[in-house]
Amino acid sequence: MRTASITRTAAYVRHLCSLGLESTTVVPSILGALREIVGADYCNFIWASDDFELASVYSECEAAYKTLPAYQRLQRSGDVSKLIGNFPDWMTLRRQFTNSQHIDKELSRSQFYDEVLAPCHGRHFIHVLAHQGGRGWGSMILVREKGGRPFSDVEQRAINVFGEHVGHAIRRPSLEPSLFVNGFLSGSLLVDWEGRIRHQSNSADQLLLETTDTTKEYGRSSPILPSVLRELILRLNLASAGTPARPPVKQITNRWGRFVWRAYPLDDDTGCILHCQHQEPVELQLIIGAHMAGLSGRQQLVAAKLACGTSYKQLASEISVKESTVVDCVRQIYRRLDVHSVDVLARRLREEYFISRLGR
Repeated sequence: MRTASITRTAAYVRHLCSLGLESTTVVPSILGALREIVGADYCNFIWASDDFELASVYSECEAAYKTLPAYQRLQRSGDVSKLIGNFPDWMTLRRQFTNSQHIDKELSRSQFYDEVLAPCHGRHFIHVLAHQGGRGWGSMILVREKGGRPFSDVEQRAINVFGEHVGHAIRRPSLEPSLFVNGFLSGSLLVDWEGRIRHQSNSADQLLLETTDTTKEYGRSSPILPSVLRELILRLNLASAGTPARPPVKQITNRWGRFVWRAYPLDDDTGCILHCQHQEPVELQLIIGAHMAGLSGRQQLVAAKLACGTSYKQLASEISVKESTVVDCVRQIYRRLDVHSVDVLARRLREEYFISRLGR
């Protein structure tokens, strides 16, 4: 990655961390950008609870969710501690681990490699602590797959500079409610009338866990639909029988974003389909679009907020500059993107966002 691109991506990450959005909503975008900086194949993030234990997990690798029970077992047996240290030790700063290159021989012969890393096709990884206030609040783990070269200590330090920024993002969520729009993640479940899950699409398990905020179950979802969603089956049953009932639609908003679940009957009356659409904050999508459009750090923030309807005066106050500076910045943005109104700007940023997601 060229120096200019790294500088622009670094500014983008810092802006994401300062938006005041829930960390679980913004972390996937942060990881995607950090992965580009050092050329990792995928990233994981682990949130810490107030008492330093593992609370929640996000991974760009679907297989990682299935290896978490093995990780927990090896942690209890002491195998993980001997190799890289325990998660609570990282969070309390009693011990730190940075680069798997330092323990390459021991790693390749370990149960941790066989049961946790290898099933995800991982071979090399670096660890960066998301910290604030003298303690850790989460772990960023960037992974290269088998066949790739090890990470250098220089690459680890290049990501380590963002540790405090990400710590800030975790500890300073906004109190203001965000406007949400459809994201790129959706999934479907096939269930019978008793609420038993018969089949599910690839992303449905993750959506189900995030909807009910049960990621601490380490990736193992129940074969029975949770009660909050079984209500949709009841509504659908009542409607099918001609009984007055609320529509079989449920909207659940939590720290992971907003989830819209809808139930539809099957033609053979053996059950129903539950479809889920994940929604993201509008400002987050526009920031990503501005970054992909090649705008500078300040321009990304101004363009996204302008497209969300923020006035020039309010923008100037938020970024601590004169209103005339905002006007000049907007002119540069319009010239750079060849747009001539806020509506066209918003449309262009949304297009850039969707193009970036299609290219994954």
